[in-house]
Amino acid sequence: MSGRRNSAPARAFWCAMPLRATILALSLLALAAPAAGAAVPRWAAKAVLSSCDRGPADSDRAAVFEGQMRSVRGAARMQMRFTLQAHAPDTTRWSSVAVPGFGSWITSQAGTSRYVYTKRVEGLLAPSSYRVQVRFRWLSGSGRTLATARRNSSVCRQPDPRPNLVVSSLALRPTARAGRYRYVAFVRNTGRSAAGATALRVAFGGAALPSAPVIALEPGEGVEVAIEGPACAEGAPVDADADAGDVVDERDEADNRFTRLCPPPS
Repeated sequence: MSGRRNSAPARAFWCAMPLRATILALSLLALAAPAAGAAVPRWAAKAVLSSCDRGPADSDRAAVFEGQMRSVRGAARMQMRFTLQAHAPDTTRWSSVAVPGFGSWITSQAGTSRYVYTKRVEGLLAPSSYRVQVRFRWLSGSGRTLATARRNSSVCRQPDPRPNLVVSSLALRPTARAGRYRYVAFVRNTGRSAAGATALRVAFGGAALPSAPVIALEPGEGVEVAIEGPACAEGAPVDADADAGDVVDERDEADNRFTRLCPPPS
């Protein structure tokens, strides 16, 4: 059994943020190589996603991919070549990512019947999805290519790590003063990181009430926020916006508003 490891910084092709790749090779020697037919069977070549680590920070996000080969009849050595591919939410196809240690052929020792090669990629960008495409070659003793195959691994999906503020409900409650309502909204952070303090705005009839503060919220946390103002007209739409000043960088800026119709006076 033999192995080697190295690490080096890299850059994704669509931005300047670094990726770090660490590589581990493993050759397993056996007494005999399994026979194969004219086509390479599926079990003779695999691309595997071994792990996918997610988190709010770049340093938390990593993936481990593995190429697996078994020898075919007449093969003296085996080779594989990894290509890291990414799929961003605003793109329609997979694109190759330049990472040191990827894109070159890796060769097994002579007489190896099973060859396993593992690559770990760190500092993955989010939101995005990652996979590897592995090309395989089986070589004769003279270096002639006997067979080839290509496999794609499963996908490591990295969700958007930002917070996301929403108004999940809006209640309208009459007050002791005639013609006045309390507009009570429940604001929740449905994102994956903390949201800073912001403000709630309630508007109807073409005018907005004075905003009310919303405290900082951890992922999954929510808070009830009330604003008192004039009663709305029956049947008129009432809007509540969770991030009135657009001060929070969110995963989705389009879902901050909750709208309901003004109920009849009680």
